[in-house]
Amino acid sequence: MIDTHCHLDRVSDLAAALDNDLAALVTIGTDPERSRAALALAQREARVYASAGLHPSDAERGDDPLVRSAIAALAREPEVVAIGETGFDTYWQPDALPEQRHAFAWQAELARSLDLPLVLHVRDGDGREDASMAASEALREHGWGRGILHCCNGHEALVATGLELGWFVSFAGNLTYPRAQGLREVARVVPEERLLVETDAPYLAPVPHRGKRNLPGYVRHTALVLAEVRGVELAQLEPILDANARRCYRLPSS
Repeated sequence: MIDTHCHLDRVSDLAAALDNDLAALVTIGTDPERSRAALALAQREARVYASAGLHPSDAERGDDPLVRSAIAALAREPEVVAIGETGFDTYWQPDALPEQRHAFAWQAELARSLDLPLVLHVRDGDGREDASMAASEALREHGWGRGILHCCNGHEALVATGLELGWFVSFAGNLTYPRAQGLREVARVVPEERLLVETDAPYLAPVPHRGKRNLPGYVRHTALVLAEVRGVELAQLEPILDANARRCYRLPSS
């Protein structure tokens, strides 16, 4: 199985995180420093790949030419398989959408120029959908056809836009939560060739580990719930998920 989105530079026990039963892991950069750390891990560990990008929580750094040039340089390394995570977040920063739009725009163009997928983070503030709508609009505006809706939030318009453009839809540990019925309904209808699973480790641990530090190996719990939602056995879904991950990130077949 492949964990398509984790943060290995933030886990407290790297040895435990590098689960030997995982075929591959993609560790995600969120700023130049953490993107550099992600790349270093990927260069050291054969099963680990990296992304390079600027998280929406740091979008105000996106106008710094040194930040842009650092991420662009890192993105050209062979172990870097995606740009991001970038995106839109009004949960932590309700008024940051203008800066986030600018940061998304140059990362989307970087992804296009290097023919890499774009990793999209979207989180709405409580009772809001402005981040999701801003993301949907930005995807349509830039029209880049390679990307991942990371930790899918179930927003129907955003998912529809992503699918229309050819993006993958990635489900994380929140799919396993008892109150995630709406999200499970979305997971049920996404075409199987667009499905991915992830942990976002060390965050967002799935049931039965909810409330604890997440580990990449826990991606199996999310995959099991995804299989149940879709009415198939995990043994049937797992090779599909792995093939999707390899196709999305253009990972080697073995």
